[in-house]
Amino acid sequence: MQPDSLRFLSFFTFHILHSYMYPLDKVSINESYSSSTYSKRVCSVESLETSTNTSADSAYDQAPMIPLHSSPAIRPTTLVEQADPFRGTEVTQATLTPAGALLRLNAYSTALLIPEGAIPKHQRHSVVLSVVRDDKHHVPVPTGPRSTYLSPVVFCGPVDTKVLKPIVLKLPHCAENLSDWAISLYSAPDNVTPWSKVVTIGEETLNTPALVQIDKRHAYVLTETFGKYVLVGESATDLQERVACKKLRLFICGPATVPEFSDVSLRIYVVEDNPGAEERCRHCEQEIGGVLLGRSTVLHFADTGAGLAIDMQCVGGWRTKSSSERQTIPFAHVWNSNCTALHCSFTLCRTEHDKCDFKIAVQASQDLTGSCESFTPGLGAPGGRATLSLSSFAPLPKDGHCPHASGSFETMTICSVGSGSGDHTNLLATDRFRLSKDVKRKLCRCLDPPTQKRNDWRMLAAHLNVDRYLTYFATRPSPTDQILDLWECRNRELNALQQLIEICRTMERPDAVAILEQIQPAPWV
Repeated sequence: MQPDSLRFLSFFTFHILHSYMYPLDKVSINESYSSSTYSKRVCSVESLETSTNTSADSAYDQAPMIPLHSSPAIRPTTLVEQADPFRGTEVTQATLTPAGALLRLNAYSTALLIPEGAIPKHQRHSVVLSVVRDDKHHVPVPTGPRSTYLSPVVFCGPVDTKVLKPIVLKLPHCAENLSDWAISLYSAPDNVTPWSKVVTIGEETLNTPALVQIDKRHAYVLTETFGKYVLVGESATDLQERVACKKLRLFICGPATVPEFSDVSLRIYVVEDNPGAEERCRHCEQEIGGVLLGRSTVLHFADTGAGLAIDMQCVGGWRTKSSSERQTIPFAHVWNSNCTALHCSFTLCRTEHDKCDFKIAVQASQDLTGSCESFTPGLGAPGGRATLSLSSFAPLPKDGHCPHASGSFETMTICSVGSGSGDHTNLLATDRFRLSKDVKRKLCRCLDPPTQKRNDWRMLAAHLNVDRYLTYFATRPSPTDQILDLWECRNRELNALQQLIEICRTMERPDAVAILEQIQPAPWV
């Protein structure tokens, strides 16, 4: 099916109940394993002194590239080929040429980099990147009872696309304190084939079909296989039993207009704190005529077995209709929600019609003791709790730059320098690659051959915190080429190229500095 025939349909249908309900839909500084003591290095820099190409030149121009893995053929049925293929998704498309492509879903901080030279000359392919949010595309991942989704389900395709070099898929995640987690990557070629585990981070081998570089807020998947991907985690038990913690956020929604004499139903969504969560709740409410009213602070939800207690207090002419102002969601429903937009509902009724000091305060915390300390609306809450408050039923305005309002994620918003506000102006305003094919070829010829000082591609990988996979990079015709592809996807800030120049200068590689300064003049020039 050609991409221009894709049709987009509405994707959320559900019934509102007066209690918490289980799925509405299924979707959705670097602290990295590379630099942590938890990281299990595949191979040290020193042990690779003679393990890579020892010629005086780089193998950058060699073709075809060595396959990342050998795997059975994937069935041709794909999400792209089905009727109404992207019902319930956010999607972007591009035409892939030998020059490569960079696809981005800005609101979800998700991207797909297909490097230059990934397909043969004179070929062109239509490719797609989407965040999958429709129930019909979600077969539960076969995980244990204490496993939990950490990222949205992301699809890149068509799945029968063949590439000569690994692609790089960027996924956001909501894991806190990475060393407490055992994180695995799962994949499936379509919505019929069951999910299968691709790799658990820290257990990679040279035959692993994909590698995952995980940073504080994002993971970067290197693979040659298109399909659906999701990150799943559980508490790590490598040295001692740990307690993993993920970040959640609450959104409160209600009617677009408040009736004067009838009750009002408010819905509180509990979702992973990943980019796009707010926009997802907006879409969900639009289907039933509701609006987003407010968002909470971040809730850190730990793998303790304790449920989530949600308390609501009203003042100023309203009260909760139920005798209880608290609802408790069992731990398993939150932890094992599998990207479900879990929510609970509170019904409010008027007590007085002429009150003007209306206030609603919501507090959510893990129900560790079976009871919750009292709290005062508007005063916030101690650590381990999320709060939100409303003083009117006015819809929450959209952020002018990014639908994700927490500010804890870098975004990939396209913007002009000086035209925006905040950190968004620090991001590259184009989908073009920073490094041209000619520049990369020159850098590869400089840094691929091993040096006595070891200030070659291995030191570059260490400075970029991607040295967990030195053994894998050493198997590539050009290790530097692969490292730079990963750098291109991970670093979209305006000053990233200057930082790369400083790294090469620290490595005492004036030849690499001179190459880069041809496209990025020194700041004093």
